[in-house]
Amino acid sequence: MKLRRGRVPADVGGGFVAGEAVALQTAFAGALTPAERRSPDPVRVDLSLETEGGGRVVVVCRNHVVGFVPPSHEQSLLAQVAAAGRARLETSGQMYREAEGWWRLWVGPPRAGHFPAPEPGADTLGEPTRRIFGLALPDD
Repeated sequence: MKLRRGRVPADVGGGFVAGEAVALQTAFAGALTPAERRSPDPVRVDLSLETEGGGRVVVVCRNHVVGFVPPSHEQSLLAQVAAAGRARLETSGQMYREAEGWWRLWVGPPRAGHFPAPEPGADTLGEPTRRIFGLALPDD
């Protein structure tokens, strides 16, 4: 009995910045080790691309959803996920900090130096509310 799924490399072209990073900061923290979170350098990671219930393509790193594929790449990657069938669609990427302090995700071949800004419309969700034991804290 074979339980492992096959792996298929994703064609992400030159790469892109995944969307919804601001809303997914907790997922970034969960996917990175403490040493990686402290590092000023981009962190190289292995990623998989999957579809979710609404038909959007999500980017998964170390079992955490850390981003969404932006609209400009979504149709191509939806087709690749469908063509992969039960196999896992994989690519590489880098997690890096923006000047504002937010973690962001580059999906594609490694970059040296500057990362481009996310495309317009890629970030639609707001910053998550602060919570303790599931209870929302007021914003001060």
